[in-house]
Amino acid sequence: MTLDGTRKHADLVLRRGTVIAMDPKRRILENASVAVEGTRIAAVGPAEEIEAAYRAEREIDCLHKAILPGLIDAHGHAGHALLKTIGADTRSHWMHIATPTYHHYTTDEFWYVEARLAALERLKMGVTCGVSVISSAQRSDDPIFGSNNARGYADVGVRGIVAVGPCNPPFPRKFSRWRDGVRHEVEVPFERMMEGAEAVIEAWNGGADGRIRVFIAPFVLLTSIFGSGPSAADVAVALSDHDRLMMRRVREVAAKHGVRIHTEAFGGMIRLARRCEHALLGPDVHIQHCTGISFEEAMILAETGTHVTSAPGYGQINGRCPIPELIGLGANVAITTDGNSPSTPFDLLQAARQTQLIQRMLCRDPFLIPNGKALEMITIDAAKALGWDDEIGSLEPGKQADIAVINLWQPHLVPNVMPVHRVICESVGHDVETVVVAGRVLMEGRRVLSVDEDEVLSEGEAEARRLIERAGLERHMALPSTFWGHAQGWLDEQRVDYDSLPSRP
Repeated sequence: MTLDGTRKHADLVLRRGTVIAMDPKRRILENASVAVEGTRIAAVGPAEEIEAAYRAEREIDCLHKAILPGLIDAHGHAGHALLKTIGADTRSHWMHIATPTYHHYTTDEFWYVEARLAALERLKMGVTCGVSVISSAQRSDDPIFGSNNARGYADVGVRGIVAVGPCNPPFPRKFSRWRDGVRHEVEVPFERMMEGAEAVIEAWNGGADGRIRVFIAPFVLLTSIFGSGPSAADVAVALSDHDRLMMRRVREVAAKHGVRIHTEAFGGMIRLARRCEHALLGPDVHIQHCTGISFEEAMILAETGTHVTSAPGYGQINGRCPIPELIGLGANVAITTDGNSPSTPFDLLQAARQTQLIQRMLCRDPFLIPNGKALEMITIDAAKALGWDDEIGSLEPGKQADIAVINLWQPHLVPNVMPVHRVICESVGHDVETVVVAGRVLMEGRRVLSVDEDEVLSEGEAEARRLIERAGLERHMALPSTFWGHAQGWLDEQRVDYDSLPSRP
């Protein structure tokens, strides 16, 4: 209320809900409201105080609902939204299906259509900010791919981080562009990929009124050892010349444009990378996976202030990401979806629950990752990993108004007690009812307001079917003979002809 006793103006008030603020005090406020002015949060507090102090242009009743910060997915892959389930029955060959498809059979427009669908899915799951690595093994041979991803996220209205950078050697690397339905293959040197990544940074970092950021993101931390899993100590023994070149050039680009760094790493890589003076380690870096890392590598991550992001998955059993140990050492760790193909949705609430289960089972400790910590890891801790925690990740006056509202008035979420437990233990992304980003209501009552949902779905369906035909993906969609009635599935034929692949991961 102003000094003369009149109520202050608010563009939006979310009223009478249970506010899970994720602020420094980790307040949980029953019968509370959030006032929004412009793009930012004006106030958070008891409903009667907010209603007495603010005159709202628009109100949304949140009785029997949880009001919490928008969820933040710090790692996922652009392209995957239109490749869902394809190759799900041949997981051993997944990268050899996805990478050639992205590198040789996607059109320029594919990346815009896919981005809109991915952003829409994230929006409907309550994810207000998501990282998108361009392809499964990076594609920056032309800036059109990263730029179209950014444009798609900007159109839907959520925050997007385009993670663009070079893929692994050998170089020059073969890629294809499509013109008038004809594939044209070109050979691209490493420096051209770096130039393509820089062009995306220059065009889109800070775009869409600051909702879009671009990170420089090489495919993996080291290029000389296996890029999709841990390497044994007698294999990860030395840095290659290209390892050093790549890290130096990534550091130069990051410094030149003032952007952060994102990459993936597995056991053996961190120990070797530290030997390089340009190591991609430190507070401006977040690294995905970190499965199979040694305790020494965990200490390196903690000592350097490198942020870690981890997604649940079967691969954890072959080399767990030591999340409890990393947290105990003082490292910041966030949970991600790594979505959303071949069978992983952009549902961060399910990812948090699955992460708890995996860590508890593998460590035989049912008390690991308490529910409060799990919620931190998909909100404020994820914001820290992105270097964006000054603006997003919690509900505090002055911060950006990125908000997700979960409907708790449902059989699986009643009684409405212990709300954080309800959110983490039982809720899923589809329970998110209303989403606000930068003060703009993008979804209310599960109805998307920012784009025509049916149009996005129809365009995505049509583009996916065109891709399937171009890339000959039908063979990866056929049900194996063991699909029904068997305890274990297997194939009777080899579906991936490695000799005919136009490129490798």
